[in-house]
Amino acid sequence: MASFTVKGPFDVPAPKHAVARHISAEEGKQFWGEHPDLADECGCYLFAFRASQGYKPIYVGKATKSFSQEVFASHKLDKYNQGLVSIKKGTPVLFFVSLDKTRGRINESAIDEVESFLIQSGIVANKSLLNSRKTKVESWSISGVVRAGAGQPSDAAKELCQCLKL
Repeated sequence: MASFTVKGPFDVPAPKHAVARHISAEEGKQFWGEHPDLADECGCYLFAFRASQGYKPIYVGKATKSFSQEVFASHKLDKYNQGLVSIKKGTPVLFFVSLDKTRGRINESAIDEVESFLIQSGIVANKSLLNSRKTKVESWSISGVVRAGAGQPSDAAKELCQCLKL
C-alpha cells in the first residue's frame, strides 16, 4: 500500500503589482530556493488561500516526476493567478501530499487516486475549484456522513463514522 505524508502549508510569494497580485516563474524559483527539500518529491499538491475564516482550496494537481517540474509550470501559474484575481484577501499557500519514498517505480495509480480524492474534497470546500477534470460531484449522499449538508448528524451516523474511521 502506498502511503503519503502531508507537508505545509507553505506561503507562496505573490507580490502586488500595479493592478493586482501576481505569481510568476520568478516566485516559483524563490519558493524552491526556500523549500529545496520538496522539489524532488512527487505526489499531489493543493493551492489554496489562508484567511481569517480558514483555508479555501483553489486548485489540486499531481506530480508523478517531481513537484519542481509541475507546481509552477506556466499552465499552473495561469490557474493560481486566476485564483488571485477572484480572491482579493488571503495568503496564497501550497499543501503537498508527498508519496513516501519507496524503492522501485513511482506508484502513479496511487497518486492519481489521491488527486481524485483531493479534488472531490476540494469541491465540497469550494464549489468554484479551478480543476477541469475529475470534478463531477457524486449524485448521492449519506445523511450525517458524506455530502450531508447542514445540521447535526444523528447518533447512528456518528457511530457509523466512528466505525469506518471517517
